[in-house]
Amino acid sequence: MDTPQLPVDRSQDKTRKRRAHQKSRTGCGTCLIRRVKCDETLPVCQRCVKFGVRCEGYRDGLRKGERKIDPRSTKDAPIAMRISNQSPETDFRTVVVSTAICRAPPRSLFKNEQEYRYFEVFTSQIACQLTGLFPSSLWNYLVLQACESNSSIRHAVIAIGALDPQTWRGRAKSPEENLRRQFAYNQYSMAIGDMRKAISKKALDLRTRLVACLLFICFEIYHFNRASTVPQIRAMNFLIKDKKCEGVGSHDLKIDEEIEEAFQELETQSLVYDCSSSHLSQEQILTCRQITRKKFQQQFVSMRQARSALLLLEVRQYHWSGSSGYEWPWYLASPTMGSTPDPPPNEYTSNEEWCAERERRFEEYAVWSNAFQPLLLQARRANDPDELRRATILRAMFLSAYLSLMVPMLSPLEAYYGQTTKLRELMDLIKSLLATASSNDSGFSMEMNFVVPLSRICYRFRHRALRQEAIRLLLSYPRREGLFDGVLIGRYSQWLAEIEEEGLRDDEEYVPHEFVNTTMEVGIDTANKTAKLTAFKNVGNDPRKMDKRETVIRW
Repeated sequence: MDTPQLPVDRSQDKTRKRRAHQKSRTGCGTCLIRRVKCDETLPVCQRCVKFGVRCEGYRDGLRKGERKIDPRSTKDAPIAMRISNQSPETDFRTVVVSTAICRAPPRSLFKNEQEYRYFEVFTSQIACQLTGLFPSSLWNYLVLQACESNSSIRHAVIAIGALDPQTWRGRAKSPEENLRRQFAYNQYSMAIGDMRKAISKKALDLRTRLVACLLFICFEIYHFNRASTVPQIRAMNFLIKDKKCEGVGSHDLKIDEEIEEAFQELETQSLVYDCSSSHLSQEQILTCRQITRKKFQQQFVSMRQARSALLLLEVRQYHWSGSSGYEWPWYLASPTMGSTPDPPPNEYTSNEEWCAERERRFEEYAVWSNAFQPLLLQARRANDPDELRRATILRAMFLSAYLSLMVPMLSPLEAYYGQTTKLRELMDLIKSLLATASSNDSGFSMEMNFVVPLSRICYRFRHRALRQEAIRLLLSYPRREGLFDGVLIGRYSQWLAEIEEEGLRDDEEYVPHEFVNTTMEVGIDTANKTAKLTAFKNVGNDPRKMDKRETVIRW
C-alpha cells in the first residue's frame, strides 16, 4: 500500500500542486485499463465492486510484494503463478516453467480498449488455465510472443480472452456475456481473414502457422466443433512429419518443443476419436509409424518427458490399429468367443505381423512403466501435492492406454473378463484426482486427463458396477477435455447400459459378450446440444436378429 500523506497546508502555497504518490502497476486488469488505483483485494478488488464493473483479476507474477521477472534472464527458473483465489498466503505456488511470462505487446497494436482488455484477460487468467498441470511456456510465453509480430494470432488470442472458458457449458446467460461472445466471433473472423491473406502472400513461416492453428483449434474446441478441429489437427501434424521426413529437424524448423508436444497431444486425441486410416494413404501410414518409432530412456527425468513418451507410444499403436484392418474388439463379432487366441488374417495383416506387434507392445509398455517408476516413487515421497497429482494422472493415462491398446491383443476371454484389477485401480486413481481438484477448475482443458479413461471404462469394458461409477463421475464433474465432452459420453453410456443390462441378474458382474452392442450411430447437434443415438441390440443367439433402439439425449 502507498505511504499515507499528511494534509497539505494550502495557506503557504497559493499554487495547487499534485499530491506526491507512488504509481501502482500491480492492480487488477480492470483498474489498470481505467487507470485508477486498485486496492488489490482478493478475490476481486472492492473498487470494481463499488463501481459496478467486472474485476478481471490480477496478472500472474506482478502483484505487490513480488519480484518482476526479466524474460531474458529467467530461463528454467521458478516463477510465481497465481493458481487460486482463496487467500494471499495460499494464492501463489512456485512451479518451474521453461521461460518466464512474455511482456505484453505495445498498446499501439490494439485498435481499442476492448481489444486490450480481453488480451489482458487471456494473459492473466486463460493462459494459465490452458497450460494445465504440466508446466509449459506455450500459452503464457510463446503464444504471447507471436502476438507482437502477427495480427492473426493477436486477434485469435483476443477472441479466446473474450469467450471466457468458464462459460463453455452452455449458451450466453446474460446480455454482457452475449456481447462478449459477439465480440469474440468478430475477432475470430478477423484472425481467419488475416491468416488467409498471409498464406496467399506466402508470408507465413511454419512456426507462426502452427501457433495460429493451435489457437483456432482451441476456439473450435470451446464450441465442440470436431468436424472442423480434427482435419486441422491432422493437417498440421502431417506438415510437421513431412518436414522431418525431408531430414529437417525441429531446431532447423524453429519449432519449439512445447508446440510440437501440443500437436502430439492433439494428434493422440484425434486418433482416440477416430483411429481409422481411411483418410491416409499407405505411404502416409508407413511414414507416421517410422517417425514415431523411438527408443525410450531407461529412466525419465521429468513428468513432462514421461507424458510425451506415452503419447508417442499411443500414436504409433493407433496408426498400426488403424491400418491393420481389425476393429476393436474383433472377437465380439464371433459367436465362438475364446475358440482362438488370435484373429484370422485379413487382406491387410498376417497372423505373423499381428503376433510381432503384440510382442512389441508388451515390450514398449514394460519399458515405459520401468522408466516411470522412479518418478512415481519420488512423487509419493515428496511433499509436493502438484507433483503427486501429475504422477497420478500419468499412472492413470498409462493404465487407460494399456487397457485400450494392449489388452485387445491378449486372448479374447482374458481381454474381456480378466482386467477387473486394472479397471478398479484406474477408477480409484480418477476418483481421487477429481475429489481433490481445485475449486477454480472450470472443467475446460486442451489435455485429455479424465474423460477418455472414464469413457473406456464405460464402453470398452462392460463391468457393470465400474461402468455405473464411471457414468456417475462423468455427469457429476462436467468436463470438456479437447475433443471429448464428459457429459455427452456419460449420457450416451447411461442409455447404452440400460439397453445392454435388460434382463440380467443382479449377480452378473459383466455384461455377457453376446449382449454387447457393437453397432452404434451418433448424430450430434452442437448448436442445440442434443444427440440422436441409434443402437442395435442382439436378440438371442442369432446374430441376424437385431432390435433397433433410438433416442435423443441432451448434454
